[in-house]
Amino acid sequence: MNQINLDKIPVAPEQCVKGFGTTLIVAPHADDESLGCGGMISLLRKYDQDVYILLLSDGTMSHPGSKEYPAEKLRELREHELIEASAALGVPIENIIFCRYQDRNVPCTCDDKFDSAVNSITKMVNLIRPQSIFVPWRRDPHPDHKAAFQLINSADTSIAKIYEYPIWLKELGEAGDEPTSEEAMAFRLNISSVLAQKQAAISKHRSQTTDLISDDPNGFRLSAEMLDEFNVPYETFFISN
Repeated sequence: MNQINLDKIPVAPEQCVKGFGTTLIVAPHADDESLGCGGMISLLRKYDQDVYILLLSDGTMSHPGSKEYPAEKLRELREHELIEASAALGVPIENIIFCRYQDRNVPCTCDDKFDSAVNSITKMVNLIRPQSIFVPWRRDPHPDHKAAFQLINSADTSIAKIYEYPIWLKELGEAGDEPTSEEAMAFRLNISSVLAQKQAAISKHRSQTTDLISDDPNGFRLSAEMLDEFNVPYETFFISN
């Protein structure tokens, strides 16, 4: 099978988002929406398209050793950061849905909670009735990202077109994780006109980008090098063949 060359993907003009219509962004963690889709979300709002964000996890495992931010306080912090980031992108709080599945344990196909989660997501989709759904790439190297795709892939989403976005594919992906030309086609969306809004949204996730939580030396933090990967005038998406 032929893997897609991620360095040679055609760039689509920003106006193409007008065809996405009402859009649902599936974010395994608070920050994935800004990292992977922040520019696209901002463009959708620029062209008056409705956007909803479905946050799957509670985010409580990013700093599990913090005493200053125990699980419940950390969950509240990360949800507040998502609200602020969404506002920077033009998405109102009433368009955010919090599932609060345990961080690193978003239900996957091998989980006995999977069917219940699929049913819940199907109900949400039927209420929102999106024309487009964005979910992490099926083999993005994080268990919650893979689970997010499995949930959407198993839910009744027949009313929507599914797009997949990578987060850690380039940084942490292994051989075979990349999409093949038989699986999907790829495009890059020109987000140059809204890159500042995307960067502003990313900066709202202070627990993930700064030393805000300073009492857990093993806690997660996006490095400057990682953040540079998302400070580019395009975003990459895959569409199943």
